[in-house]
Amino acid sequence: MNSKSSQSPKKILIIKLSALGDIVHTLPVPRTLRQEYPDAFIAWMIEERYQELLYNNPDIDEIITIRTKVWRKNWNRETFNEILQIIKSFRRKKFDVVFDLHGLIKSSIIAMLSGAKTKVGFHRKNCKEKISAIFTNIKGPYMAGGIHVVDMYLTLVQSALGIQNEVKQFPISIPEAQEQKVEDFYQSHPELTAKPIVGINPGAGFESKLWEMERFAKLADRIVDEMGYSILLLWGPGEEQKAKQIAASMKQKSWVAPSTTIQESIALYKHLKLLVSCDSGPLHICSALSIPTVSLFGPTDPVRNGAYGLHHETVYKMLPCSFCWKRKCPLGTDECMQKVTVDDVFEAVRTNQTNNNKVE
Repeated sequence: MNSKSSQSPKKILIIKLSALGDIVHTLPVPRTLRQEYPDAFIAWMIEERYQELLYNNPDIDEIITIRTKVWRKNWNRETFNEILQIIKSFRRKKFDVVFDLHGLIKSSIIAMLSGAKTKVGFHRKNCKEKISAIFTNIKGPYMAGGIHVVDMYLTLVQSALGIQNEVKQFPISIPEAQEQKVEDFYQSHPELTAKPIVGINPGAGFESKLWEMERFAKLADRIVDEMGYSILLLWGPGEEQKAKQIAASMKQKSWVAPSTTIQESIALYKHLKLLVSCDSGPLHICSALSIPTVSLFGPTDPVRNGAYGLHHETVYKMLPCSFCWKRKCPLGTDECMQKVTVDDVFEAVRTNQTNNNKVE
């Protein structure tokens, strides 16, 4: 770290654009800042499609949305003017401090363009794109492996502003209309709600994180047969076929979740006794909601990116190539996920529920 802010910031900008899990992991940052600076103006810049996660957040005064995915696909004069207007708009707010919580070139350039005097970013070795470090003027300390990303974000904020305390809370709110829509779904399926519900989420952000659908089906059958739970198959954009494939392969009855927005998904998860998932947004949302989880990890590191907090079990196999972070297996084997068996995951489910039932 180069230096610390000498006085309390009046206006703070957080840059965390995407994706679902990363945004959830960032929620303790404004919570901590709000406790330290109750009168500060705190804004969050986020991709438009993820802003539902910040609905009614008590720590955020303004949500600034951008549309980088749309801009990349439709690069024209109108797009260019839209970008210019956004830049002019957030520069006028005269932020004192901006936090780049990505460590990417695009996010650090936004930090620079904000005009803030204090532009905080990760140590160069912690940046995903190392060149991005040249655009920030306050660096966090170097953080070696073995630290969860939630703690990395908080350490960066604390070191930059000299904050001693931290608040590891994940406030998530949704409108009553979304709650009611999901309530209607559950009420229309009394057989589903007659037993504790285990959600199974087979999707993930990229190919190398995925587990075989056939294995999910066998796992789900065992959960029904041996534990007496109901199975709700969850899915996000482009993933409905995965859920239907699992349902078709199962011997026992299961239910496929309806199409949902982000907020409706949150309402859906609130009814779960447990979530079984690969490394994905739903895993981290459920973790934030204090819903027990069993997660399957392969190319990504569960120590850094696993479910945060208590009541979680993680299944993974250590290999020489573990935690490569590649979207597609460089060896073409997907061995890290292939070695995770149905027995492994079922035992984690049973252990999780045994331990959590003792707590209850």
